[in-house]
Amino acid sequence: MNWVLLRVSVGAKPALMDLVNDETHKPPSAHPRLETLRAVFFDFGDTLVSLSPAKEELFVEAARSVGLALSLAAVKRAYQIVDFHHKYSSVHLKDRAGFYRSYNQQLCEAMGISSHFNELQPELVAHFRDNKRWQSLEDVPQILSRIQQSGIPLGLIANWNRDLPGLAEQLGVRQFFATIVSSQEAGVEKPDPAIFERALGDLALSVENETVLYVGNEYSADVLGARGAGLTPVLIDRNGLYPHADCLCYGSLLQWSMAMF
Repeated sequence: MNWVLLRVSVGAKPALMDLVNDETHKPPSAHPRLETLRAVFFDFGDTLVSLSPAKEELFVEAARSVGLALSLAAVKRAYQIVDFHHKYSSVHLKDRAGFYRSYNQQLCEAMGISSHFNELQPELVAHFRDNKRWQSLEDVPQILSRIQQSGIPLGLIANWNRDLPGLAEQLGVRQFFATIVSSQEAGVEKPDPAIFERALGDLALSVENETVLYVGNEYSADVLGARGAGLTPVLIDRNGLYPHADCLCYGSLLQWSMAMF
């Protein structure tokens, strides 16, 4: 996935991507007032952190090793198609290798290269095992620090394994969160309201009379899940997949944080 890292400097002219995002991601309603906000919860993968190299780039490299020249755009489209229905579950899945074999097979089908799957699969496994790394996105530590300094507690809620706190520590963001809830630990996954309620309980918050934001990058898990639990969802849509989203929607985490804080 190609990520656009937005930087803002005093006196600088708006970048073209900023202008595009301003036009295509206008929130449908006003953002909650800062003085009414009691907490901000975040998703993790592809909201605060991303793979480096991106999964699409790793797939292209693996394909090249078996003589396949795939375009990044085609691979990216295949991931969007397959990811919509084929989600990894840290709660229910027992056979991780089997899941990713099926996942990669569906990616090959989406690109019309199923005849190459058997030779490509071992290379995909090796490339992701040897090169998969997580990194922070868009000045995330600075953004989280600025919100935290305003006195608003932060939380992390993600469909993730139990190693979520350790990975957050490794990437230098663990200290910003008053609570971290992984789906594997909670025993439920987004969009189930119970995982959001677990984090709310950790901070003794009630959405009945308090405003709590949930910031994520997926409509189904993050927007519908947060909304179902009574939180106010914020969608970070870096790739313009949801131009008509019925929620607060921004083209980047930085754009949202500047609008809010």
